[in-house]
Amino acid sequence: MVRETTGDDGRDTDVEAAAQALADAIRTTLGPNGMDKMVVGENGTVIVTNDGASILDWMDITHPVGRVVERVAAAQDDTVGDGTTATVVLAGALVDAAATLRGDGLHPTTIVDGYVRAAEMAAERLEQYELTVDSRHDDRLNHVAQTAVTGRWDDASTRRFADLTLEALQAVDFDTSKLTLKSYPGGELRESACLDGIVVDLESSSTSLDGIGHEQRRNIEAPTVAMVDGEIGIPEPDQVESVQFESASQREAFQRHERAVRSDVVAAVTDAGGTVLCCQKSIDETVRTALAQRGVLPVERVRRDEFDVIARATGSSPVPSPEELSVADTGTVDAVRQRTVGTTDTLLLQGCPGEKRVSLLLRGGTPHVAEEVRRVVADCIDVTRVSLDDGALLPGGGAVPAGLAMELTASARGISDRRQLVFDGFASALEAVPRTLASNAGADPIDVLTKLKQRRDAGSTTGGGGPEGQPCEMVEAGVLEPSTVVRSALQRAVAVATMLLRIDEMVRVGSGEAADAGHDGHSHAATGGYPWAVGH
Repeated sequence: MVRETTGDDGRDTDVEAAAQALADAIRTTLGPNGMDKMVVGENGTVIVTNDGASILDWMDITHPVGRVVERVAAAQDDTVGDGTTATVVLAGALVDAAATLRGDGLHPTTIVDGYVRAAEMAAERLEQYELTVDSRHDDRLNHVAQTAVTGRWDDASTRRFADLTLEALQAVDFDTSKLTLKSYPGGELRESACLDGIVVDLESSSTSLDGIGHEQRRNIEAPTVAMVDGEIGIPEPDQVESVQFESASQREAFQRHERAVRSDVVAAVTDAGGTVLCCQKSIDETVRTALAQRGVLPVERVRRDEFDVIARATGSSPVPSPEELSVADTGTVDAVRQRTVGTTDTLLLQGCPGEKRVSLLLRGGTPHVAEEVRRVVADCIDVTRVSLDDGALLPGGGAVPAGLAMELTASARGISDRRQLVFDGFASALEAVPRTLASNAGADPIDVLTKLKQRRDAGSTTGGGGPEGQPCEMVEAGVLEPSTVVRSALQRAVAVATMLLRIDEMVRVGSGEAADAGHDGHSHAATGGYPWAVGH
């Protein structure tokens, strides 16, 4: 067993340093003016992003405290889809403020108690900043979407992707399970579109439509969709077998049998009225050709998730084999359109009667850009949906943390014991968010905070750091974010900070002791990642 070196007060200073190091690693990515990080993998893979959740996920965090903070950030991202960077920055600031308070002689339990009480007061006072979302068509939802993507592209692209996101969500009544995201390289951002229907990526389905139909078959109006949840072709033997023919007539009879089986398959599909056949597994090449010649579009190896979606959206009932197909099992859509997006063949099932479906077709010049666009839009969808679910918005730009910091500082004056210092420290930690936003925008953090306090004294409750870093009214500027994001970030940051404050020493056990600990259900396995270690 190895005991880590502790500071003069008996506490493990490495715990605090690790938490602050992780916060410093992603601090510069916060806000619309945040910088990007280039993450380089061991195999040479290069990823450029300013998304805090993605950076933390790709980092190979070796320090146990870093892993704890990373899990809290992941929980924030999984729950509300945003606020990951702010959570880590705030947690680091709270730990840093606690180190100063301990230097002033305060005991960790006193700091923890003060942090909990300050957090409760801050959560209660969040309500005074909240704006109510009236409906699914509230114009402020568009402001939320724009805030979520601001800083990623130019102003025109920001407005375009915010509009596309909101259009797609409103089309499916904010049910994201009915929304499909597809991103493809080889195009410009402005080529991105919101499409009515389901986009099926034929490349990911291992399907090629080359040579099985004519150009006029690329667009089929009001097709009848048949679906087979199995393999179509001549049944394969379970074991390797060889067939020997004693005469030419036997060989001819065998070939006639195979032709008859294939003909029966084609007949079963056409008799059911199918003009589009979706198969979850492979289709015999001869059968595919025969189907195409009979005017049927065969689509094989459809991904399971897409297969199930198509069945619901078209009203089709998948059957195990073509022989079981009937007219009652088929469905329909308004149209099926084949198109090549970049270098990828896709199929668009347009106008689904069984279930309203919408697809966001996103473009980017390179695979990395296309994937980054997809990630940003996915975050935008999550944030916009959460805004409606929560029903409350808050001014962004650090306006709320700055306002809460001033209120807690004022409240601290009425506290007679040493918790007054803790409230002041908590308030100083809250100011880390507007300070970081100002610094990342190239503005003087002290000057910005001073002006925000002057605005607050003058009666403004929505003043924050604008796009250029200078103070302005966030609601008037259309900078809004879900209340849930801020509330969750505050709660998680306080939770991880108070947990770390209760640690007075870190003990590393040997392999034998670790094995024994595993019997108690407390063993942990490390996960792989990119070699960007936060440790000491």
